Amino acid sequence: MWIAIAVLALLAGILAWAFLSSEPMRLIVLFDETGGLKKDAPVVWKDFTIGKVVDIQPLVDNQFGVTIELREDYASKITRGSEFYLKPAPLLGIFDQDVVEVVTPQSPLAPFTNGEKVRGKRYPASLFPEQARRWSQEYLRELTDQAGRLIEAFRDSPYRKDAEEVLRQLKEIGERGAALAKDQLEDFRRAHEKDLERIRKKLEQIRDEMRKRGDNGGADKVEKEIGKMK
Repeated sequence: MWIAIAVLALLAGILAWAFLSSEPMRLIVLFDETGGLKKDAPVVWKDFTIGKVVDIQPLVDNQFGVTIELREDYASKITRGSEFYLKPAPLLGIFDQDVVEVVTPQSPLAPFTNGEKVRGKRYPASLFPEQARRWSQEYLRELTDQAGRLIEAFRDSPYRKDAEEVLRQLKEIGERGAALAKDQLEDFRRAHEKDLERIRKKLEQIRDEMRKRGDNGGADKVEKEIGKMK
């Protein structure tokens, strides 16, 4: 009987260990400010989503504690020596919101403990000079010119009707933005960046349809203009 009880206790311990060890890893990343970061925002590593933000709380020392939860299959890869960056949306190519980006050391170190606090960083804007050019008045004037070139390219095209509305919107965004003062451009970007992404995707759909129907020359022209929008 005692042997049976001991075996059951051992099994219970093994099951408890397995359950606890399978729990997602959580870390609390300390930031001085969180910008536009929100709950459920992605945690990314090398452009892969490896977790999410599960909580954001102000702390007594004028910091914010951002609790992140790492996916079980990636938790072992995020070791001590990793750096945690708050990466704003304008600096990203594939995410349309602020995210926490993890940069791991070349050689893995000791693992973090669940619930450990780590110091976060923020990318300085100077690291991304190409983003300083984006949403400048020059960039927005170029959007207006792009819209004009595409309107002309589609003038006698069977895709004219599909393209007309998005090109009108593209021209309007370019004209309105180019007329603003520099200190107003950030608010304008936040208001219209998703519109520009939607327009770009629509033009990509039209380009793909042109290729399917054998109009490779027209598709190449559209592709060239799409590339300038990125």
